[in-house]
Amino acid sequence: MRTIKLECLTLNNFKGIRYLTLDFTNAETWIYGENGTGKTTVCDAFSWLLFGKDSKGRSDSNFNIKTLDENGKPILKIEHYVSGLLSVDGKSVKLQRRYVEKWVKPRGTTEETLKNHQTEFYVNDVKLATKQEYDSTVASILPEDVSRMITNPFYFTSLNPEIQKSMLLDMAGDVTDEDVAGLKPEYVELLAQLSGKSLAQYSKEIASRKKAIKDELLVIPSNIETANRLKPEEEDWVALDDELAEKKERKAELEATLSDKSKLVEKEYERKNNIQKAIGEKRLSLTNRENKLRAEADKGRNEVSLKIRDLEYNLKLQEGNLERKRNEISSYDEKIQRMNTELDTLRGQYRKISQEQLTYPDGAFVCPTCHRQLEADDIAAKQHEMEANFNQNKSARLQANSAKGKGIKATLKETQTKRENALANVAELEAYIEQIKSEINKQKENMPESVDVRKLIESDADCIAIRNEIAELENQLSMEAKPVDTTDLKDGIKVLDSAISELVKRLAKREAIERAEKEIATLEERRIANNQALADLEKTEFVMIDFQKAKDNELMKRINGMFQIVSFSFVNEQLNGGEKLTCVCTIDGVPYPDLNDAKKLNAGLDIINAMCKVKGISAPIFIDNRERVNEIIPTISQIINLVVSHDKELTIKQ
Repeated sequence: MRTIKLECLTLNNFKGIRYLTLDFTNAETWIYGENGTGKTTVCDAFSWLLFGKDSKGRSDSNFNIKTLDENGKPILKIEHYVSGLLSVDGKSVKLQRRYVEKWVKPRGTTEETLKNHQTEFYVNDVKLATKQEYDSTVASILPEDVSRMITNPFYFTSLNPEIQKSMLLDMAGDVTDEDVAGLKPEYVELLAQLSGKSLAQYSKEIASRKKAIKDELLVIPSNIETANRLKPEEEDWVALDDELAEKKERKAELEATLSDKSKLVEKEYERKNNIQKAIGEKRLSLTNRENKLRAEADKGRNEVSLKIRDLEYNLKLQEGNLERKRNEISSYDEKIQRMNTELDTLRGQYRKISQEQLTYPDGAFVCPTCHRQLEADDIAAKQHEMEANFNQNKSARLQANSAKGKGIKATLKETQTKRENALANVAELEAYIEQIKSEINKQKENMPESVDVRKLIESDADCIAIRNEIAELENQLSMEAKPVDTTDLKDGIKVLDSAISELVKRLAKREAIERAEKEIATLEERRIANNQALADLEKTEFVMIDFQKAKDNELMKRINGMFQIVSFSFVNEQLNGGEKLTCVCTIDGVPYPDLNDAKKLNAGLDIINAMCKVKGISAPIFIDNRERVNEIIPTISQIINLVVSHDKELTIKQ
């Protein structure tokens, strides 16, 4: 276990104490003084040295460190610091925290002004660069959260019960469900039901299922009442069945009689239908015979007409070909005329080029630099050069003219040949067209005389016979059979149908009653099943509560085994017989709030002893108002008692 003891504490201009040095023993130190002499300030100084806070947990920005004058104003330009010498497992560690004024001289002024304050940190007389380094050093000795628990006897009991319980569970170690399950068979069954869920999760699940069951149980009575209200009244079902059977039997008799009379009507309908079918077939035969006569009468004229149509079609086709050939010849004529014009132009250009003579421009034989006439030899050479260039250019132009003319002549000859061929085609087409026209006239002259088809049809023996047969059939169709009266039978059947329908409706109520009674029985079964399910769930809830209590009892054994005088309970019995989960500290069964000051202090010291053992660390405990308590329990920590006395100044006694 790490043991931390305070050997010496020095306060310089800290909260009204100008300078004070206190030496402490390893066991128990007593600090006496009147109220206001600085006993609590000593405790604040130690807390501020370590964590920059007073004993109430306030940071130095929320309480006044600096010493004040008689007017209540801070005394400036004096040192403010707390220095402490600690023994950590027998090794000395010196800590110092200084509250330093930062003075600056603004530009243009001669006097310094207080800008702000800053804190300086020292470990073993070595100044540290940052607060983080100092905090890290202190935390390695005594973490702040641990310090609150093991230096203040009243800290733990001031916490929320849930936090107390959580800290106690951490100290005692968890009790698993399996550790408790062996106590009762129903606990084993409960764990099997959890299926990996926690008790809290399973409790929520059961609560949800209970709510669903209760919600359903609430509506079942109203559903049963509704089913009873909507259930039809009972009737004499046997009498209704007999009456329905009698009505159906009577209807069957009437339908049989109606069927016999209806057969006569059907037979007459079938006779007329057959006659109409025969008339249709005869009329089709007559139409086919008339069409055949028309075809035979017009056969010769049709054949000639067909030949004439073929000849006229061919005539139009050849006339189209003739028109295209004539257009082709016109196109050739235009091309020939255009090429002759081009040849005439080329011939004129050739003659003009052939007649061209070389002329020398003015200044041709003058030096372009000095503007003097060239020498005779130079003139002759230049003339020779100009003549050669002129002749070469002239020759090239004549050759190009000649080549172009030859090309046009070749194209002209080819076009003239095509024109002659087209003229020959035109002559052939004109002769062929005349031949076709002659053949058309010949066919028209040989067209047979038309025959009077109407008279031919009227006199045809087959047509006359078919028309007579149609007339006979139409005469048979016009003959009407004696009508059959079925009105009374149909009216009787209609009355019976209405009566049968009403009986069926009344008998349908029997099924509605059966459905309603079945629904009511189902609802009753659901009510019984839900009540049983609700009882089972409530039983499971009881087992869960009992299981949790058993688990808490096991925890209580472990937790309370860590203390000498205090005990803890996680259950608080209510006036209504129920229980409320909480965390209550007691001594001899008396709850902590009801204890006297001495027992409250000793309870806190007992808790600190257990905390120190679990955390593996002890630190000085400051006990304020120690004069109220005669005796405290033994502790493993250093004790610093703050006692109210009549001493005008702080007095230390070992």
